[in-house]
Amino acid sequence: MSLYLLLTTVFIYLGVLLSVAYFILMERKCLSALGIRLGPNKISVGGILQPVTDGMKLFMKEFTIPANSARIFLIVPSISLLLCFIGWQIFPSSGLSSKCSNDILFFLVVTSLNAHVAIMSGWASNSKYARVGSVRGFAQVISYEICLSITLVVVIFLSGGISFFSSSENGWSLWWGLVWFPIVLSWLTICLAETNRAPFDMVEAESELVSGFNVEYSAGGFAVLFIAEYGMIMLLCTVTTWSFLQNPKVWAVSGMVWMFLKIGALMFFFIWVRASLPRLRYDLLMVVCWVSLLPAVLGLYGIITYLMKM
Repeated sequence: MSLYLLLTTVFIYLGVLLSVAYFILMERKCLSALGIRLGPNKISVGGILQPVTDGMKLFMKEFTIPANSARIFLIVPSISLLLCFIGWQIFPSSGLSSKCSNDILFFLVVTSLNAHVAIMSGWASNSKYARVGSVRGFAQVISYEICLSITLVVVIFLSGGISFFSSSENGWSLWWGLVWFPIVLSWLTICLAETNRAPFDMVEAESELVSGFNVEYSAGGFAVLFIAEYGMIMLLCTVTTWSFLQNPKVWAVSGMVWMFLKIGALMFFFIWVRASLPRLRYDLLMVVCWVSLLPAVLGLYGIITYLMKM
């Protein structure tokens, strides 16, 4: 069993790295098509090898270290990638029963720790622009972490277990995600904010013409930070599929194909929102959380609790 879990874990980690590379290519292709312009199309057929050349270029460049940076500056990208891999660790446990798994709690711990990467990188860079971006991102993630936790409590009530695999084991189908569409819509909004994606990408301090908390990172450090960011986006897409859009008997071949198709559709949703919606002002971002989204999630939580007691 331990050898099986080890091989499964290694396979998932390699799959995540390869998927991130082509998720970025997919994003560039989709954004260029939605913007009626050309995307990557020079490297190989249709730009299919563009992620390979970009990765080689980044990791072969010199990694510069700011003169006044803290020592933790060097290891922040590694911490970010490690947290991404730890988050994906919930899926090798799928061979176990959901009754002895508490991967929802594990997922909450990983996402809360991931919020510290932005503040650590901004502080360690010793740059005021990076620090501004990190403080914005940290306040944003902490705000939306409350809504994320409450929404997962709703998932626990509906699925009858503290595992993402409880829904498929208890016979829930794709349709219950459509029945509870307000919860799914709130969850997708929270996912956009948690991953610092448009229209909630306030970590990018573009008013200062810099990239945000990662502005001082170059070469491999910059690449690792973005690999971790896109890996977390794919993790949230997978968690969304398991929580709201799952089919019974998911381990059948047809079930696996449908699962990957739904994950791909959610990944395209992230790209589509980025191409369609403008960035919110920071005060409006907080209003969306504390005035609109949090009362809505609490109201849905109360309605579901009341219905379950009837």
